[in-house]
Amino acid sequence: MRVFAAAEIETLINPRSLVEALRLAFQEARVCPPRQFVAVPGEAQQRLCLIMSAFDSRGAGAVKVVTVFPGNAAGSLPTIQGAILLFSEEGTPVAMLDGTIVTRLRTAAASALASTFLSRQDSAHLVIIGTGSLAPYMAAAHAAVRPIRRISVCGRREAAAQRTAAAIRLMVNPEVEVVSSCSVEVVVADADIVTCATSSATPVLAGRWLREGVFVDLVGGFSPDKREADDDVMKRSRIFVDTREGAMAEAGDILDPLSRGVIGSGQVEAELADLVSGRNAGRTKHDEVVTFKSVGTAIEDFAAAQAILAAVCREKGANGELPP
Repeated sequence: MRVFAAAEIETLINPRSLVEALRLAFQEARVCPPRQFVAVPGEAQQRLCLIMSAFDSRGAGAVKVVTVFPGNAAGSLPTIQGAILLFSEEGTPVAMLDGTIVTRLRTAAASALASTFLSRQDSAHLVIIGTGSLAPYMAAAHAAVRPIRRISVCGRREAAAQRTAAAIRLMVNPEVEVVSSCSVEVVVADADIVTCATSSATPVLAGRWLREGVFVDLVGGFSPDKREADDDVMKRSRIFVDTREGAMAEAGDILDPLSRGVIGSGQVEAELADLVSGRNAGRTKHDEVVTFKSVGTAIEDFAAAQAILAAVCREKGANGELPP
């Protein structure tokens, strides 16, 4: 069984190719049960273990085990860590991949895939709210599918925003201007795409700040008690999700306003599978506000792992056989 570390994975796959891998994956029928949440004992802060799996019609599949330890933020370890085990059609484990880097890459690719349907084709200004490890990958993926010329990074601490901006510069075209900003309200007013990648329990984005035609991308929260966008964002938006089942179980940005009658269930129009299959056309007007809410799905992990494995086979000329 081949083991793929984070550094190797990043050399094998690029944002655009991963977007296309996800596009194909969401067109296929795949078995993907709801993820399992296990409370992990230890410290006062809530710690979780997540178990996620997906299998295709031939029996091949992937299982991801992820730990979510909020206390790690105070030290040098990521809050989210994990590993992915990839299985052949015969049920044989063929590869293990660093789940931390794959999660970042596939989360960003899923948003970029949604953007190809939901953002304006001329989108040039991207705002990133959040300075965690996911932020640079979100920037790189969005810049791979839209003609982004300016990226503004916003965070609670200016030093963190500056560090994130520096990391983004290393991952995007040098012609793209990357700046940090102290005011979310100011930069959002001129944004074409706004990505929120935070762990906030209270909204960091207000609907009154948004201009017409913006695409809002919410990726940070994956539990009912997390909110990144306020009620006005949701009321103004046509709403799309990565998977309807996952969003209606875990997405606080949808569940909270839905429970209070702020929005209706019909406002959640479609999921990624509907977009890639053509069942829903996505954006239809230049001036409409469109929001995409992602909570993550093993379909994306499976597709990413397969794409990485395929890249190795092509590179080594293995003709489908996994190199040692």
